[in-house]
Amino acid sequence: MKRFLKNTSLLLVISMLFAFASCKPEETEEPTTTEVTETESTASTTEEATSEAEKDTIIVSLGIEFDFIPYKYKENEKLSGINIDLMNAVADKLGMRVEFKEIAPYSSHYDPQNFDVYINQTNSDTLEVENALFSKIYMTDTQSVIVKATTDYAVYDDFYSEFDAEGYPVGVKAGIKIGVKKSTTGDIFASAPLKEWGFGQENVKEFTTNEKMINALKNEEVTAVIIDDAVARKIIDSVSGLKILESSFYSADYQVAVVSDDSEKQTKILNAINELISDGTAKKIVDKYMEY
Repeated sequence: MKRFLKNTSLLLVISMLFAFASCKPEETEEPTTTEVTETESTASTTEEATSEAEKDTIIVSLGIEFDFIPYKYKENEKLSGINIDLMNAVADKLGMRVEFKEIAPYSSHYDPQNFDVYINQTNSDTLEVENALFSKIYMTDTQSVIVKATTDYAVYDDFYSEFDAEGYPVGVKAGIKIGVKKSTTGDIFASAPLKEWGFGQENVKEFTTNEKMINALKNEEVTAVIIDDAVARKIIDSVSGLKILESSFYSADYQVAVVSDDSEKQTKILNAINELISDGTAKKIVDKYMEY
């Protein structure tokens, strides 16, 4: 009797469990989620890196130094400035990579096989490179004259000793020495003959960096420094005891020189630059850095 009851009880329990299971509400199906394993994630990252590496590269020469605010400079080890942003925009437009190089100017170390673009505050009037294609003008800047704040000079005309009947300078005052960045627009025009409103090469001293040039001015090794107005204003903001003369030395229109020896690539890059100039993108980039 006891054995029968035990078996009966067991059957009753099993029956109740089946009944409970059949009455349980149907659960809502959860959305399927895919867990990315570390291996899959690494593979994805590797694929992206490979894809990026496979992109064609635009090699850009920035001239002889990166420290040239607001055109090109390093901020927290990252390249910034007008030239940097403009060429990054070109690369994005073309789906290409961009690599910036700091190399010597064309006048002494030009090798078109080393890079595709030269952007360094110049234009077709001041840069002579065989087979180069120049973009539209992407900005205009003036060459300003910096002197010590204690000087009596008001305009750069004061550096000349005399003028001819037509008003052109025919002499430079004794002791006048003009500091310029080597191979820049300021160097080209300051070194020009007097009849072209230059000072002659004998009255110009070239420097390789802004720092050396400004230190020479502070130490009175040069009378004045001629440099892009945007750069001049940044210098005045950070270095005491200096001022900018009332008259600008020269107004310059800047273009990008596309020098790639691959004609198809050269045309593609040039067209992209011109499109960014035409649609206002270049102006927005310039305005971002030219506020002072």
